[in-house]
Amino acid sequence: MRARQTPLNERDSVLRRALAPGPATARVDPPELAAVELFESLPQPALADLARHAQTCTYPAGSTIFEEGDIGDCLHVLRSGAVKVVRPSHDDGVVLDVLGPGKVFGELAVLNSSPRTATLVALADSTTVVVNKGAIEQVLTRHPAAVREMLGTVARSLTFAKEELARHNRALEDTVRERTEELRRTHLEIVARLAQAAEWHDDTTGRHVSRMSRLAHDLALAAGMEPGQAEMLLQASALHDIGKIGIPDRVLLKPGRLNDEEWELMKTHTTIGAQLLAGSGSEVIQMAERIALSHHERWDGKGYPHGLAGDAIPIESRICTIADVFDALVSERPYKQAWPVDEALAEIARMSGLAFEPALADVFLRDIAPGLDPS
Repeated sequence: MRARQTPLNERDSVLRRALAPGPATARVDPPELAAVELFESLPQPALADLARHAQTCTYPAGSTIFEEGDIGDCLHVLRSGAVKVVRPSHDDGVVLDVLGPGKVFGELAVLNSSPRTATLVALADSTTVVVNKGAIEQVLTRHPAAVREMLGTVARSLTFAKEELARHNRALEDTVRERTEELRRTHLEIVARLAQAAEWHDDTTGRHVSRMSRLAHDLALAAGMEPGQAEMLLQASALHDIGKIGIPDRVLLKPGRLNDEEWELMKTHTTIGAQLLAGSGSEVIQMAERIALSHHERWDGKGYPHGLAGDAIPIESRICTIADVFDALVSERPYKQAWPVDEALAEIARMSGLAFEPALADVFLRDIAPGLDPS
Protein backbone atom coordinates (compact mmCIF):
# COMPACT_ATOMS: atom_id res chain seq x y z
CA MET A 1 0.00 0.00 0.00
CA ARG A 2 1.34 3.45 -0.90
CA ALA A 3 2.46 5.56 2.05
CA ARG A 4 0.25 8.53 2.98
CA GLN A 5 1.36 11.74 1.29
CA THR A 6 2.31 14.31 3.93
CA PRO A 7 1.40 17.98 3.30
CA LEU A 8 4.38 19.96 2.05
CA ASN A 9 4.78 22.19 5.12
CA GLU A 10 4.51 19.18 7.42
CA ARG A 11 7.03 17.26 5.27
CA ASP A 12 9.46 20.17 5.50
CA SER A 13 9.12 20.16 9.28
CA VAL A 14 9.64 16.41 9.47
CA LEU A 15 12.62 16.59 7.11
CA ARG A 16 14.25 19.34 9.16
CA ARG A 17 13.88 17.29 12.33
CA ALA A 18 15.12 14.14 10.58
CA LEU A 19 18.10 15.89 9.09
CA ALA A 20 19.18 17.38 12.37
CA PRO A 21 22.22 15.19 13.13
CA GLY A 22 22.54 13.71 16.58
CA PRO A 23 25.88 13.39 18.37
CA ALA A 24 26.58 9.90 17.01
CA THR A 25 25.71 10.71 13.40
CA ALA A 26 26.77 14.34 12.94
CA ARG A 27 30.03 13.57 11.22
CA VAL A 28 30.36 12.19 7.69
CA ASP A 29 33.95 11.26 6.95
CA PRO A 30 35.45 11.62 3.45
CA PRO A 31 36.43 7.90 3.36
CA GLU A 32 32.74 6.99 3.66
CA LEU A 33 31.98 9.03 0.54
CA ALA A 34 35.10 7.78 -1.23
CA ALA A 35 33.75 4.22 -0.87
CA VAL A 36 30.71 5.20 -2.97
CA GLU A 37 31.12 4.58 -6.70
CA LEU A 38 29.72 7.98 -7.66
CA PHE A 39 32.35 9.81 -5.57
CA GLU A 40 35.33 7.43 -5.62
CA SER A 41 37.09 9.24 -8.47
CA LEU A 42 36.83 12.69 -6.85
CA PRO A 43 40.05 14.30 -5.61
CA GLN A 44 40.53 14.40 -1.83
CA PRO A 45 39.85 18.16 -1.51
CA ALA A 46 36.51 17.72 -3.26
CA LEU A 47 35.62 14.74 -1.05
CA ALA A 48 36.48 16.65 2.10
CA ASP A 49 34.42 19.63 0.93
CA LEU A 50 31.47 17.34 0.09
CA ALA A 51 31.69 15.58 3.47
CA ARG A 52 31.44 18.89 5.30
CA HIS A 53 28.11 19.59 3.59
CA ALA A 54 26.70 16.06 4.06
CA GLN A 55 24.16 15.25 6.77
CA THR A 56 22.44 12.09 7.95
CA CYS A 57 18.75 11.29 7.91
CA THR A 58 16.91 8.39 9.52
CA TYR A 59 13.73 6.84 8.08
CA PRO A 60 11.59 4.28 9.90
CA ALA A 61 10.46 1.19 8.01
CA GLY A 62 7.55 1.96 5.68
CA SER A 63 8.23 5.68 5.38
CA THR A 64 8.68 7.40 2.03
CA ILE A 65 12.08 8.98 1.39
CA PHE A 66 10.95 10.81 -1.72
CA GLU A 67 8.19 10.41 -4.27
CA GLU A 68 7.98 10.16 -8.03
CA GLY A 69 7.60 13.67 -9.44
CA ASP A 70 9.30 15.41 -6.49
CA ILE A 71 11.94 18.04 -7.26
CA GLY A 72 15.43 16.56 -7.16
CA ASP A 73 16.81 18.68 -4.34
CA CYS A 74 19.25 16.14 -2.83
CA LEU A 75 20.83 12.77 -3.30
CA HIS A 76 21.11 9.95 -0.76
CA VAL A 77 23.75 7.38 0.07
CA LEU A 78 22.25 4.48 2.02
CA ARG A 79 24.32 4.00 5.16
CA SER A 80 22.20 1.23 6.71
CA GLY A 81 18.91 -0.55 6.13
CA ALA A 82 17.21 -1.20 2.78
CA VAL A 83 14.93 0.74 0.44
CA LYS A 84 12.67 -0.29 -2.42
CA VAL A 85 12.18 1.51 -5.72
CA VAL A 86 8.62 1.70 -7.06
CA ARG A 87 6.85 3.68 -9.75
CA PRO A 88 3.28 4.43 -8.64
CA SER A 89 2.31 6.04 -11.93
CA HIS A 90 2.81 2.66 -13.62
CA ASP A 91 2.20 0.02 -10.94
CA ASP A 92 2.67 0.74 -7.25
CA GLY A 93 2.80 -2.97 -6.47
CA VAL A 94 5.82 -3.72 -8.66
CA VAL A 95 9.19 -3.33 -6.96
CA LEU A 96 11.70 -2.20 -9.58
CA ASP A 97 14.74 -2.64 -7.35
CA VAL A 98 15.86 -3.08 -3.76
CA LEU A 99 18.91 -1.07 -2.68
CA GLY A 100 21.28 -1.91 0.15
CA PRO A 101 24.01 -0.03 2.04
CA GLY A 102 26.46 1.92 -0.09
CA LYS A 103 24.01 2.54 -2.91
CA VAL A 104 23.31 6.06 -4.19
CA PHE A 105 19.83 7.13 -5.21
CA GLY A 106 18.36 10.39 -6.44
CA GLU A 107 21.54 11.56 -8.14
CA LEU A 108 20.17 11.88 -11.67
CA ALA A 109 17.37 14.24 -10.66
CA VAL A 110 19.96 16.36 -8.85
CA LEU A 111 22.47 16.43 -11.68
CA ASN A 112 20.00 17.20 -14.49
CA SER A 113 17.51 19.24 -12.40
CA SER A 114 14.59 16.98 -13.32
CA PRO A 115 11.70 15.54 -11.26
CA ARG A 116 12.18 12.21 -9.49
CA THR A 117 11.38 9.27 -11.77
CA ALA A 118 10.51 6.84 -8.96
CA THR A 119 9.41 6.62 -5.34
CA LEU A 120 11.79 5.38 -2.64
CA VAL A 121 10.34 3.64 0.43
CA ALA A 122 12.27 2.33 3.43
CA LEU A 123 11.89 -1.45 3.74
CA ALA A 124 13.60 -1.40 7.14
CA ASP A 125 14.73 1.30 9.52
CA SER A 126 17.27 3.07 7.35
CA THR A 127 19.86 5.82 7.61
CA THR A 128 21.09 7.80 4.62
CA VAL A 129 23.83 10.31 4.05
CA VAL A 130 22.13 13.27 2.38
CA VAL A 131 23.86 15.82 0.17
CA ASN A 132 21.65 18.61 -1.12
CA LYS A 133 21.81 19.98 -4.65
CA GLY A 134 23.18 23.36 -3.62
CA ALA A 135 26.12 21.76 -1.79
CA ILE A 136 26.97 19.56 -4.76
CA GLU A 137 26.89 22.55 -7.10
CA GLN A 138 29.16 24.54 -4.78
CA VAL A 139 31.65 21.68 -4.53
CA LEU A 140 31.70 21.10 -8.27
CA THR A 141 32.15 24.85 -8.87
CA ARG A 142 35.16 24.93 -6.54
CA HIS A 143 36.60 21.72 -8.02
CA PRO A 144 36.05 21.83 -11.80
CA ALA A 145 38.03 18.62 -12.39
CA ALA A 146 35.53 16.76 -10.23
CA VAL A 147 32.72 17.51 -12.69
CA ARG A 148 34.27 15.43 -15.45
CA GLU A 149 35.07 12.55 -13.06
CA MET A 150 31.56 12.44 -11.60
CA LEU A 151 29.83 12.64 -14.97
CA GLY A 152 32.07 9.85 -16.25
CA THR A 153 31.08 7.69 -13.30
CA VAL A 154 27.39 8.37 -13.93
CA ALA A 155 27.78 7.52 -17.61
CA ARG A 156 29.52 4.22 -16.81
CA SER A 157 26.89 3.39 -14.22
CA LEU A 158 24.09 3.99 -16.71
CA THR A 159 25.85 1.86 -19.31
CA PHE A 160 26.28 -1.01 -16.85
CA ALA A 161 22.67 -0.61 -15.72
CA LYS A 162 21.50 -0.83 -19.33
CA GLU A 163 23.57 -3.97 -19.90
CA GLU A 164 22.27 -5.50 -16.68
CA LEU A 165 18.71 -4.71 -17.72
CA ALA A 166 19.29 -6.39 -21.07
CA ARG A 167 20.68 -9.49 -19.30
CA HIS A 168 17.75 -9.47 -16.91
CA ASN A 169 15.26 -9.21 -19.78
CA ARG A 170 16.91 -12.12 -21.59
CA ALA A 171 16.78 -14.21 -18.42
CA LEU A 172 13.15 -13.24 -17.92
CA GLU A 173 12.31 -14.21 -21.50
CA ASP A 174 13.97 -17.60 -20.94
CA THR A 175 12.02 -18.09 -17.72
CA VAL A 176 8.73 -17.13 -19.37
CA ARG A 177 9.51 -19.42 -22.32
CA GLU A 178 10.30 -22.35 -20.00
CA ARG A 179 7.17 -21.74 -17.93
CA THR A 180 5.03 -21.46 -21.07
CA GLU A 181 6.40 -24.75 -22.37
CA GLU A 182 5.76 -26.39 -19.00
CA LEU A 183 2.16 -25.15 -19.03
CA ARG A 184 1.76 -26.32 -22.63
CA ARG A 185 2.95 -29.83 -21.73
CA THR A 186 0.64 -29.92 -18.73
CA HIS A 187 -2.25 -28.67 -20.85
CA LEU A 188 -1.68 -31.31 -23.51
CA GLU A 189 -1.42 -34.04 -20.88
CA ILE A 190 -4.80 -32.98 -19.49
CA VAL A 191 -6.25 -33.00 -23.02
CA ALA A 192 -4.91 -36.51 -23.60
CA ARG A 193 -6.35 -37.77 -20.32
CA LEU A 194 -9.74 -36.25 -21.07
CA ALA A 195 -9.72 -37.93 -24.47
CA GLN A 196 -8.89 -41.29 -22.88
CA ALA A 197 -11.70 -40.82 -20.37
CA ALA A 198 -14.16 -40.32 -23.23
CA GLU A 199 -12.92 -43.34 -25.20
CA TRP A 200 -12.06 -46.02 -22.65
CA HIS A 201 -15.50 -47.73 -22.69
CA ASP A 202 -16.18 -47.22 -26.41
CA ASP A 203 -12.89 -48.39 -27.91
CA THR A 204 -11.72 -51.91 -27.19
CA THR A 205 -8.17 -51.15 -28.38
CA GLY A 206 -7.85 -47.73 -26.76
CA ARG A 207 -6.00 -46.46 -29.84
CA HIS A 208 -8.75 -44.76 -31.86
CA VAL A 209 -8.03 -41.30 -30.45
CA SER A 210 -4.32 -41.37 -31.28
CA ARG A 211 -4.85 -42.91 -34.73
CA MET A 212 -7.65 -40.53 -35.67
CA SER A 213 -5.69 -37.49 -34.42
CA ARG A 214 -2.60 -38.51 -36.37
CA LEU A 215 -4.64 -39.03 -39.54
CA ALA A 216 -6.26 -35.60 -39.09
CA HIS A 217 -2.84 -34.00 -38.58
CA ASP A 218 -1.36 -35.65 -41.68
CA LEU A 219 -4.40 -34.79 -43.80
CA ALA A 220 -4.26 -31.17 -42.61
CA LEU A 221 -0.61 -30.85 -43.63
CA ALA A 222 -1.23 -32.55 -46.97
CA ALA A 223 -4.11 -30.13 -47.61
CA GLY A 224 -1.83 -27.12 -46.98
CA MET A 225 -2.58 -26.18 -43.38
CA GLU A 226 0.20 -24.30 -41.54
CA PRO A 227 2.31 -26.65 -39.36
CA GLY A 228 1.43 -24.77 -36.16
CA GLN A 229 -2.30 -25.08 -36.86
CA ALA A 230 -1.90 -28.74 -37.82
CA GLU A 231 -0.11 -29.38 -34.52
CA MET A 232 -2.99 -27.70 -32.69
CA LEU A 233 -5.42 -29.88 -34.64
CA LEU A 234 -3.47 -32.97 -33.56
CA GLN A 235 -4.20 -32.10 -29.93
CA ALA A 236 -7.71 -30.69 -30.34
CA SER A 237 -9.05 -33.57 -32.45
CA ALA A 238 -8.39 -35.97 -29.57
CA LEU A 239 -11.42 -34.43 -27.83
CA HIS A 240 -13.83 -34.87 -30.74
CA ASP A 241 -15.94 -37.41 -28.85
CA ILE A 242 -15.55 -36.00 -25.33
CA GLY A 243 -19.34 -35.63 -25.20
CA LYS A 244 -19.75 -39.41 -25.15
CA ILE A 245 -19.05 -39.15 -21.43
CA GLY A 246 -22.68 -38.03 -21.19
CA ILE A 247 -24.14 -40.92 -23.21
CA PRO A 248 -25.41 -43.95 -21.21
CA ASP A 249 -23.59 -47.24 -21.81
CA ARG A 250 -26.85 -48.92 -22.75
CA VAL A 251 -26.86 -46.72 -25.85
CA LEU A 252 -23.13 -46.29 -26.43
CA LEU A 253 -22.34 -50.01 -26.20
CA LYS A 254 -25.53 -51.44 -27.67
CA PRO A 255 -24.47 -54.29 -29.99
CA GLY A 256 -27.41 -53.85 -32.35
CA ARG A 257 -29.02 -51.03 -34.30
CA LEU A 258 -30.16 -48.02 -32.27
CA ASN A 259 -33.85 -47.18 -32.28
CA ASP A 260 -34.98 -43.64 -33.06
CA GLU A 261 -34.98 -42.49 -29.43
CA GLU A 262 -31.53 -43.96 -28.80
CA TRP A 263 -30.18 -42.40 -31.99
CA GLU A 264 -31.42 -38.95 -30.98
CA LEU A 265 -29.75 -39.43 -27.60
CA MET A 266 -26.49 -40.54 -29.25
CA LYS A 267 -26.42 -37.44 -31.45
CA THR A 268 -26.39 -35.21 -28.36
CA HIS A 269 -22.76 -36.16 -27.71
CA THR A 270 -21.82 -33.32 -30.11
CA THR A 271 -23.60 -30.60 -28.13
CA ILE A 272 -22.59 -32.14 -24.80
CA GLY A 273 -18.93 -32.09 -25.89
CA ALA A 274 -19.15 -28.47 -27.03
CA GLN A 275 -20.75 -27.46 -23.75
CA LEU A 276 -18.02 -29.22 -21.77
CA LEU A 277 -15.33 -27.35 -23.68
CA ALA A 278 -17.06 -23.96 -23.99
CA GLY A 279 -15.63 -20.77 -22.51
CA SER A 280 -11.93 -21.66 -22.59
CA GLY A 281 -9.27 -19.06 -23.35
CA SER A 282 -7.04 -21.74 -24.88
CA GLU A 283 -6.86 -21.87 -28.68
CA VAL A 284 -6.51 -25.65 -28.51
CA ILE A 285 -9.69 -26.04 -26.45
CA GLN A 286 -11.54 -23.52 -28.61
CA MET A 287 -10.67 -25.59 -31.68
CA ALA A 288 -11.64 -28.76 -29.81
CA GLU A 289 -15.03 -27.19 -29.02
CA ARG A 290 -15.67 -26.52 -32.72
CA ILE A 291 -14.64 -30.05 -33.66
CA ALA A 292 -16.73 -31.67 -30.93
CA LEU A 293 -19.80 -29.77 -32.09
CA SER A 294 -19.50 -30.19 -35.86
CA HIS A 295 -17.50 -33.34 -36.67
CA HIS A 296 -20.76 -35.10 -37.63
CA GLU A 297 -21.90 -32.35 -40.00
CA ARG A 298 -21.90 -33.41 -43.68
CA TRP A 299 -20.76 -31.59 -46.80
CA ASP A 300 -24.28 -32.01 -48.27
CA GLY A 301 -25.95 -30.49 -45.20
CA LYS A 302 -27.55 -33.74 -43.97
CA GLY A 303 -25.44 -34.10 -40.84
CA TYR A 304 -26.05 -33.09 -37.23
CA PRO A 305 -26.56 -31.25 -34.92
CA HIS A 306 -27.19 -28.11 -37.02
CA GLY A 307 -27.30 -29.35 -40.63
CA LEU A 308 -24.36 -27.20 -41.72
CA ALA A 309 -23.20 -27.61 -45.32
CA GLY A 310 -20.07 -26.95 -47.36
CA ASP A 311 -17.76 -24.19 -46.17
CA ALA A 312 -20.08 -23.37 -43.27
CA ILE A 313 -18.52 -26.38 -41.54
CA PRO A 314 -15.22 -25.39 -39.84
CA ILE A 315 -12.21 -26.65 -41.81
CA GLU A 316 -10.84 -28.54 -38.83
CA SER A 317 -14.14 -30.43 -38.53
CA ARG A 318 -14.19 -31.27 -42.25
CA ILE A 319 -10.72 -32.77 -41.85
CA CYS A 320 -11.60 -34.66 -38.66
CA THR A 321 -14.76 -36.10 -40.21
CA ILE A 322 -12.74 -38.00 -42.81
CA ALA A 323 -10.14 -39.18 -40.29
CA ASP A 324 -12.80 -40.21 -37.78
CA VAL A 325 -14.96 -42.12 -40.26
CA PHE A 326 -12.02 -43.94 -41.82
CA ASP A 327 -10.58 -45.08 -38.48
CA ALA A 328 -14.04 -46.04 -37.18
CA LEU A 329 -14.59 -48.20 -40.28
CA VAL A 330 -11.30 -50.11 -39.88
CA SER A 331 -11.77 -50.52 -36.10
CA GLU A 332 -13.69 -53.26 -34.33
CA ARG A 333 -16.54 -52.13 -32.09
CA PRO A 334 -19.04 -54.01 -29.88
CA TYR A 335 -21.65 -53.44 -32.59
CA LYS A 336 -19.53 -54.22 -35.72
CA GLN A 337 -16.49 -55.93 -37.21
CA ALA A 338 -13.52 -54.01 -38.60
CA TRP A 339 -13.61 -53.24 -42.34
CA PRO A 340 -10.63 -54.06 -44.57
CA VAL A 341 -8.64 -50.94 -45.45
CA ASP A 342 -9.43 -51.12 -49.19
CA GLU A 343 -13.17 -51.27 -48.48
CA ALA A 344 -12.90 -48.33 -46.06
CA LEU A 345 -11.05 -46.30 -48.70
CA ALA A 346 -13.72 -47.16 -51.23
CA GLU A 347 -16.32 -45.84 -48.79
CA ILE A 348 -14.40 -42.55 -48.42
CA ALA A 349 -14.41 -42.22 -52.22
CA ARG A 350 -18.13 -43.05 -52.43
CA MET A 351 -19.05 -40.46 -49.78
CA SER A 352 -16.95 -37.68 -51.38
CA GLY A 353 -19.27 -34.76 -52.07
CA LEU A 354 -21.89 -36.23 -49.73
CA ALA A 355 -20.42 -36.59 -46.26
CA PHE A 356 -16.97 -35.26 -47.14
CA GLU A 357 -15.54 -32.20 -48.85
CA PRO A 358 -14.45 -33.52 -52.28
CA ALA A 359 -11.08 -31.73 -52.28
CA LEU A 360 -10.16 -33.14 -48.85
CA ALA A 361 -11.35 -36.63 -49.80
CA ASP A 362 -9.16 -36.50 -52.90
CA VAL A 363 -6.12 -35.45 -50.81
CA PHE A 364 -6.80 -38.26 -48.35
CA LEU A 365 -7.06 -40.89 -51.08
CA ARG A 366 -4.06 -39.54 -53.02
CA ASP A 367 -1.60 -38.63 -50.27
CA ILE A 368 -2.64 -40.44 -47.08
CA ALA A 369 -4.05 -43.76 -48.32
CA PRO A 370 -0.77 -45.06 -49.84
CA GLY A 371 0.88 -44.97 -46.43
CA LEU A 372 -1.87 -46.85 -44.59
CA ASP A 373 -1.33 -50.37 -43.29
CA PRO A 374 -3.62 -52.64 -45.38
CA SER A 375 -3.93 -55.04 -42.44
